[in-house]
Amino acid sequence: MAIETVRVELLGASFTIQTDESKEYVESLLAYLGSKIETVKASSKVDDPLKASILAGIFLVDELYRERVDASTHSSQAEPDVDIGAVAERLITRIDETLSDTKSPSQIGGNP
Repeated sequence: MAIETVRVELLGASFTIQTDESKEYVESLLAYLGSKIETVKASSKVDDPLKASILAGIFLVDELYRERVDASTHSSQAEPDVDIGAVAERLITRIDETLSDTKSPSQIGGNP
């Protein structure tokens, strides 16, 4: 695949990256990351872009990790028909529940 140049604009930062992925794919990743950052900012009252990005990164790594654990568990149980949509919905629900349990900004990235 050819090298694509993609302009990234996120949280006031703007730069260009080169990737062997399609421009549409990278833009969809950026949109997903942006939505997670906005969810963190809205749910935790964290306004600092760096803190919001770090928290969104933690939530995304949690999604990835849980998905890998689930996939590992499913493959060891030889479960052939995994509903990816259901897994995604379950992950989104977990993150939403975690974000709604946030009581104050000091609990997530705020000053102690």
